[in-house]
Order: sequence, then C-alpha cells, then structure tokens
Amino acid sequence: IPSFLALDGHGRYLDAVASISQDNPLPFVCGLVCPGPCEGACLRGGVDQPISIRAMKAVSARHALAAGGYPAPEVAPPTGKRVAIVGAGPGGLTAAFFLARAGHQVTILEAQEEAGGMLRYGIPAYRLPHEALEAEVKRITDLGVVIKTGQSIDSIAQLRAQGYDAIFLAVGTQVSRLIPIEGVDQPFVLGGLDFLKDVRGGADIQVGPRVVVVGGGNVSIDVALTAIRQGGKRVDMVCLEKRREMPAHPDEINQALEEGVAIHNSWGPMRINPEGSITFQRCTRVFDERGRFSPTFDAERTLTIEADHVILAIGQATDLACVEAGSKVEVERGLICTDPDTLATREQGVFAGGDVVSGPRTVVEAVGAGKRAAASIDAYLKGKPFDPAVVAPTRRAEVEPIKVSAMERTNLRRPEMPMREVADRQGNYHQIELGLTDEMAHQTASRCLRCDLCIGCGLCQLVCSEIGAEALRLEQTGADRLAFNQFTRPSTRCVGCGACGCVCPTGAIKVVDTPEGRRQTIFTGTVVKEHQLLTCGSCGEPYAPPAYLEHLKKRVGPAAVPHVERGICPACARRRRAEELAGQPFYSAA
Repeated sequence: IPSFLALDGHGRYLDAVASISQDNPLPFVCGLVCPGPCEGACLRGGVDQPISIRAMKAVSARHALAAGGYPAPEVAPPTGKRVAIVGAGPGGLTAAFFLARAGHQVTILEAQEEAGGMLRYGIPAYRLPHEALEAEVKRITDLGVVIKTGQSIDSIAQLRAQGYDAIFLAVGTQVSRLIPIEGVDQPFVLGGLDFLKDVRGGADIQVGPRVVVVGGGNVSIDVALTAIRQGGKRVDMVCLEKRREMPAHPDEINQALEEGVAIHNSWGPMRINPEGSITFQRCTRVFDERGRFSPTFDAERTLTIEADHVILAIGQATDLACVEAGSKVEVERGLICTDPDTLATREQGVFAGGDVVSGPRTVVEAVGAGKRAAASIDAYLKGKPFDPAVVAPTRRAEVEPIKVSAMERTNLRRPEMPMREVADRQGNYHQIELGLTDEMAHQTASRCLRCDLCIGCGLCQLVCSEIGAEALRLEQTGADRLAFNQFTRPSTRCVGCGACGCVCPTGAIKVVDTPEGRRQTIFTGTVVKEHQLLTCGSCGEPYAPPAYLEHLKKRVGPAAVPHVERGICPACARRRRAEELAGQPFYSAA
C-alpha cells in the first residue's frame, strides 16, 4: 500500500496500478466500493486520521485509463491446462486474472447476460459506474480469458465432460433472503437483491411513493437510495440494530440521511399487512453476551408504517444448482465447504471461494479469495503442494519517499471526498463521489508515514536519547506499535550527529551531506533538520555541524575541548595523530 501511494504522489499512476495489480486486478472497482478495511489498520490512523487508501486506488485507475489503459502484466508461457470458473463476480474475475497470468487457459461461465456478478447487478451505478467495471473486465479478457455469459451450469460433471483440468466455483450469494413472517407473500413485497438486479439490468421498475426497506446493511442503503430514484417519495429504512451497531458503512448511512431516508433503529418486522403496511416490534437486543446474533423483542411495543412497497434487504443466499446430487462437494447451511488454506473441496480438482463459501462479505474479500484460489489451482495443476506464503502480504519494491516539509507532513489532514450536491442526485444515477483531485491525492500521499520503511523498532529514539539529544520521539499508536510523526521536533533538538541514520535497519532515516556543505537528516522523505557544516582547517572539506561539536564539549567535558576546537575533520585528526606517533620511538611488546 505505501508503495502505490508513493507512486501516486510522484505522478507515476501506471506504476501505481501495476503495484496494486500484484494483489488486486480491480483497482477502480475497489477504489469506489470497498469499505476500506486497510484504513482501519493504517498507522496514520493511530495518530490522527487514516490515509484515504480506497480513494487513492480510484485515483490510480482513473489516471491510468485516461493515459490509454492499464499496463499489461507479465504472462507465463502457456501450460496447456484448462480451467473453468463458474461466476464472473469479483472472485471469479480475480481468479481468472491470476490463472491467465500463470499461463493457463481460462473460461468463465456466467449465468447473467453480462459479467460482473454483484458488481454489475447488485451495486447501483451512482456508486460503481458502468465504464469503471467495463474497463476492469476488459483487462481480464485482454489476457485471453473467455467469458461466456448466459451459461447456467447444471452440474460439475457437465464441466468435467468438456475437458477442464480444474474448476473454481465462485457463484456468490445472489439470491434475496426473505423473512418467514406473515404476509411476506404479498404482491407489494420485493427482495432487495432482486430489486437492485432488475433496476441495474435496465428494467423500468417504478415503486410507489411510500417505500419501507427492511435491513441495516450496505445493500439496504443501496435499495433505499435506488427506491428514491425509482419513484419513492418517502423511504423508511427499518433495522434491528441500534445506529452504532448498523453493519452499513457510516459514509453510506450519511448519504442515505442526506437524501432524506428516515432510519428507524431497534425495530424487527412482525407482519406485513395486506392493506399496505408493515408492523414492527421493538428489538431490545441484537447480540448475546458472546456477540452472537440472537435478537430479543418486546412485542408490547409496536410500530406500523404504511407502504406501497416493502423491500426486504436482510441478507443473501446462494444458488447451488451447479452442485448436483451425488457430488463430493459438501454443502452446509447453504455454503460450500472447503479447505481454508487451499479452498479445495472434497471433489478432486474442484475449488470454491468467496461468498459461496464464507457467506456475504465484501468485494475485497472476494478478490482475496480469488487470488488464493488461483494460487492453489496453479499449484494443483503443476502437481506441487500449495504454499500459503505465496498469497501472504508481501513488502513490495521500495519506492522513493515523497519530499515534503516537516510542517506540512505534521499538519496535513485527511481530505474530504468531493461529493455531488444532493439536489443534483435526484432522479439520476450519476456518481455521487466525484473523486479526489490531483492536489488532494498528492497531499494524501504526503501524509503517509511509510510503514513499509519505518518499522517502529525505536532504535533511532534509543540512540538519540543515549547521546543526550532527545530529538527523536516515537509514539505508541492504536495499532500497538511505535510511529514517528513528530517531524518538527528535531528542528530545535537535533545536533546532526548522524547516529540515527547509522542504527536504522531499514534505511528509513538517511543522513546526507550535500555538495553545498550542509547536513540533512531525512526521515522517510522529510528533512527534519538541516545543519551548516564547518570546514576542516587542514583539508578544507566540510565535516561537522557546530551544534554537534558544542554538544560533544558538554557531554564529554573539558577533556574534549582541545580536540574539538582544533577545527579539523576526523580524517585529518587521525592523520595528524599518526604523524605524531611516527616521530616517537617504537616499543615492541617483546
């Protein structure tokens, strides 16, 4: 992550996309719809606010596409092996990308009319524009991957008969889950995913003026905002959770409130009334003492809301029509069972991953499953054991830090994402997020603390303390590690000894003597102190800052004063001492 952020900061957007693509072939998609779990682990977040990592991926992708397209990745020679992937969602597309790069012949079989899965049919265009998804599907087909749409797979045996050497099941969870309550079969009751699919697929669906959405997740938010765009005048969103417990991302909740969605927390559906309303009972608790889903209700307290349409967005289920009776693929509670490391099922050569294994999760988790599956399938096809280390987070090639002043590095704050005005969102699916400007992106990259370079070992602080300067101070962060963020502190304390640069094990600190006779102490790209160097009275070369020599006199005491005040560099001092010794008799130890 720090590598692609720095590349963005340097304006090297194609290189940034190449860096991201070592792990994720969908930078634009994830840059727009990912909930950003990496930001929760960001070191800068333990200091003030995390880096806008998600938004920066979109910056990389946008610039790369504007420059003519994503850089073509390296592809291994053909292996002659054929892989079938069932499902063209984020997991299937990711697996196809990495398997194609490994030299395998990949075919994706997709039941819908277009590729993308939930990305195309479950996420509204105001969050994920059509052209962004198309660009990333194209980069995968450009590798030779064949995507066959409108292909329903009835059995694994059907694929075996076509000569595939391995099969990856990535069908996701694209079936709306309904609630077993009275009235759920009323004609004005819709499934949330079905509603989103129909609208995104181009169907002209108009809802009545009064819409009630049941659910508190991101899909529920998307359903509510889509309902507004499809004719809803009053949209009520009702969920079991308290506001702070809602699974929807806070930014999504704020968008819903901005557009006039009324959110009713701590209510659970009781029944749907045939005259056009839905009755709820007060939810007193959602989770038990162990954090498990176990709602309790007070049936004496009820809420009834009139509705022309009730849309249920309380979860998703799988469609496992491709897993036929008699197959060795095990299914428990509607999900496929796999080895957690290899994602292999009990049927030889058949793998599964993403929502169909884990249940509904995020896009980036599906991407991770696709990458893991590709590595596992590649090992299987080559007759090698799978090594989980190949998909573990890996430090990438070091990228030169961005040069930014100490004051700016300290004071820069996370930029607010530019958003389309609420009045301009009405009746259309224009993208709500407008994206970071180039200036915002550069500032964002400049905020990065470069956790790939500074590992928080504390050696610099230790040696600085031992020499008595106390110029470097690392802070304990919420990530339970040390972080250097006091970039202005050394300006009044650093003596320019250079000890910090000597002990730094990663090169995060560099102490550089410039041709102009100045010594710069540089911490991950930021000059935290600059000293003018004194000139040697013997050879004429610059050798030490006055502050360091004064510090030596104070630390060592009177004995150091004559040596310091000679005004010569260490090399000349050693030479002079050697000359003095050469003029004296040499006494042998014998």
